[in-house]
This record gives sequence, structure tokens and C-alpha cells, in this order.
Amino acid sequence: MVRGDAARHTPKGRPIRRGPAGRTFHEVLGLVAAGKIVTPLNAHVAWYYTHPGVTFVPIQDAPLTEWALVWPTATSNDPAVRAFTEAAHQRGCRTITGGA
Repeated sequence: MVRGDAARHTPKGRPIRRGPAGRTFHEVLGLVAAGKIVTPLNAHVAWYYTHPGVTFVPIQDAPLTEWALVWPTATSNDPAVRAFTEAAHQRGCRTITGGA
């Protein structure tokens, strides 16, 4: 997955060792199951995905995350993009709960 802004050192200056990176979400789950990596995920992931050898452990004090739609500016006049974003805007914000 994306590593762009990941810290290279701890606050005390110790280097942070890098492991393998998955290119897809399913590759990431496979790397976790193989004991190669650990990764934080949003809580709702556990409602939709399972994988042999993967355990989802809640991080109780993690801040809530927000999601947003993004698209290339070159497609901003595309009728399908405009229709989708308008539908999303009309739907409004909502909280993801209990697998809903």
C-alpha cells in the first residue's frame, strides 16, 4: 500500500525497519496472515473481510477517520463523475456502524 509519508525514525531517532508492501488489500491481508506485517485498518474492515490467520484487534483510543471522494481534475466535467458526486452529496455524511 502507500508508504509516502510514513516515518523513517521513531521520535527518539531509532530507524523504523520496513517490511514488504502489498499492492492490493488482499495482498496486505496475506502478508498479515504470513506474519510479515501488521497494519492499522478502519473498524468496518472486520465486518466485511475475513482471512485465515488474521485477527482484527480494536485500537480503543484511535481517532475516528473520515473518507472523501477524490478524482482527477481532468474528469471534473465528465457527466458520470458529476452525477455520482451529486448523488453522494445528496446522500450526505453518515457514520459507518455495525456492518451497515
